Amino acid sequence: MLMKCFIKPVAGELILSAVLMATMLQAGVDLPVAASESPTPRPSSVSSALVTVDPNSVLVDSFDGWGTSLCWWANVCGGYSNREAYARLAFTTLGLNIVRYNIGGGENPSITNSLSFRARVPGFEPAESTWNWNADQNQRWMLKRAVALGVNHVIAFANSPPWWMTVSHSVTGSTNGTDNNLQAGYEQAFSRYLVNVVSNLTLVDGVKFDAVTPMNEPAANWWVRGGLQEGCHMDAAQQSRVVNDLSSALAGTGLAPGIDAPEDNDEQSTINSLNGYDAPSRSKLTLIGAHTYGANGPAGLRSIALALRKPLWISEYADQDASGLPMARRIHDDITQCFAHAWVYWQVVDNYGGWGCLYNPEDGSGNTNYSYNEKFYVMWQFSHFIRPGCQVWNAGDTNSLVAYDATNHHLVIVTLNESTDFQHYQYDLSHLGSTGSKAECWRTSAGEKGAPLDAVPLTNGQFAAYAAPQSVTTYVIANVFLGSPQAIRHPLDGQGSQSEPPTRAALAGGKVGANRNP
Repeated sequence: MLMKCFIKPVAGELILSAVLMATMLQAGVDLPVAASESPTPRPSSVSSALVTVDPNSVLVDSFDGWGTSLCWWANVCGGYSNREAYARLAFTTLGLNIVRYNIGGGENPSITNSLSFRARVPGFEPAESTWNWNADQNQRWMLKRAVALGVNHVIAFANSPPWWMTVSHSVTGSTNGTDNNLQAGYEQAFSRYLVNVVSNLTLVDGVKFDAVTPMNEPAANWWVRGGLQEGCHMDAAQQSRVVNDLSSALAGTGLAPGIDAPEDNDEQSTINSLNGYDAPSRSKLTLIGAHTYGANGPAGLRSIALALRKPLWISEYADQDASGLPMARRIHDDITQCFAHAWVYWQVVDNYGGWGCLYNPEDGSGNTNYSYNEKFYVMWQFSHFIRPGCQVWNAGDTNSLVAYDATNHHLVIVTLNESTDFQHYQYDLSHLGSTGSKAECWRTSAGEKGAPLDAVPLTNGQFAAYAAPQSVTTYVIANVFLGSPQAIRHPLDGQGSQSEPPTRAALAGGKVGANRNP
């Protein structure tokens, strides 16, 4: 039965955006069940905040987009009879355009396999010099489908080398978690393994890889033999050697992928690893990938990326809060504090509580059903509207993210309210040359899932709106023109900037579209 779509809130009904519903119907996926709560009326008196949109204060020149890792959900869901629905929810409805493909190591068949069901990603070289190019069919299906649905950035990454290259003879880690588990004598062989996989999948599956990373959270001490997932501790010296080896292996193939590293668990660990690399390995990086499970050094991470003149991606983050509010906070802070050029969630589907945007048990039971966490809609509030190619501007506010689509002349503002009270915002767009007459609005909260709200009129380049308690609201203003050319001020002026300000023609070349409706 087709669910109704309401412009005005109706108690007890799900408030679902027509734009969001359209992409779900097009994808042929099940619509979510009705919400039980309705929005609270606007209060008469609340605190107020000012958002000043400044087109000359640019945080990110050209945003690369949003993404997800394919491991481990695609290793399971990629074999489901309804796998197309999963693919379309991730890559059409959410519009994710980046994937991290996991090159499995494959566990030692002679030991008890402690890996969880979903984490048993098969390797392509189960024994030395023995190759299996039929391996990993589920994840590879999802990878190919993602590309067909619009994904334009693919990163190949390894959690562990094949078991027979490891010290412990297990892909789960070393015996103590603090020793390197890649045997020094296999460092070059491991690089060749990765390059062989990327080369063959490029030919066989027709997938172009943007970058390869030989590690995942390598500085962590929790990769201990007998764990539930693949992992491999590498100190900075070994990371540096492997990066150099990988560069040499790639150079001999004619392939174009760059190298992404170090993919550490938190900002400070990323900084520490990079500081431990030698100059040649640092120069061979094309992308700095960092995880932000620990937001413990955004300024330092930003500075080292700028000093190395490498783009920075936040390539992994996740949390167990199904509301999506902590995720929204992390998105905002990672982009505005680290100047991240891309933001990637760990798994769009998960089997534990609120970790995923979607829930499925992923346990081999044959249950292919999925349910939505509120996090799904919060992700949509960002990823559907802020598209690749947008500039990210300073908002002068700690709760708002501002992006400009120079091709379609749309301005996008996403405002987060984590508090249990309403918040009043005054949005000042007077620094722009000209704007449309109104701001279109969508909101996700406890009782709203991408809900369309009444458009807010602009007067003299300004508008005011209320942010509902514990909500994420997206505003889209059409027909936005800058007037005079940008006199771009990078926030780190005087400390070196990552690149020259882009030309208007370069900005127009990106694949953008704030009101994208695939």
